[in-house]
Amino acid sequence: MKINFGLKLWSTNYNLLDKAKELVKNDIFQYIELTPIPNTEITPFLEYDLPCIIHITTERHGLNIADKKKREFNLKTINNCIEWADKLDAKYLILHPGFGLMDDALEFLDSVNDKRILIENMPKVGLNDEPMIGYTAEQVKELMGGKFGFCLDFGHAAKAAVGLGEDYKEFIEELLKLKPDMFHISDGRLNTEKDEHLNIGEGEYDFKFLKKCILKNEKGSRYVTLETPRKNLDSLGEDLKNLDKLKEFLC
Repeated sequence: MKINFGLKLWSTNYNLLDKAKELVKNDIFQYIELTPIPNTEITPFLEYDLPCIIHITTERHGLNIADKKKREFNLKTINNCIEWADKLDAKYLILHPGFGLMDDALEFLDSVNDKRILIENMPKVGLNDEPMIGYTAEQVKELMGGKFGFCLDFGHAAKAAVGLGEDYKEFIEELLKLKPDMFHISDGRLNTEKDEHLNIGEGEYDFKFLKKCILKNEKGSRYVTLETPRKNLDSLGEDLKNLDKLKEFLC
């Protein structure tokens, strides 16, 4: 079965929409994964008929469902992303569990009922050494709560394994048992537990192994979003180079 590759965009990247549309039209990327940034407008994106997955605003912009003090802000932010998903007919909404207390996150998720939401697994620690939640298969399953799906981020899984002193391939195999709805992919090193998102080929991940993981996924999902760096914010050239390298391993 064909792998569907996703192009990562933020709502500030409306200048790239013409290029993105051309890449989807030519079947190079099959969908966009869009993160709505607070105080940006959806209007430019409504003008393009692009298959879409929404990545809910992250802790980078203040969202943190594991902090009960932010409950109202979290609800407002997630509801805004749900509105974007409705208007853009998005297939999924991906959610970071955040950092702090598991109980706070679980209590918050009781008030969220959109079945399109996928819980994304996290590294063990954040970039500022904050204690993340949702980094083991057991935690992710608890956060899914029988009502949400799962986005398996291979890089986050590898970093969590490093932080726990475990074999990253065995760690990913455990996460696969949760039957992911889709995947995030990038490269990274195996000597640090901090998230990296390197270009394909710059790290140490075994992409032949990752391909096997995608193909044997019990749910049959083949949605794979490329999460590699883009230094030139006015070009998608780096994304295309990374996709070409990735396809050498996956296709």
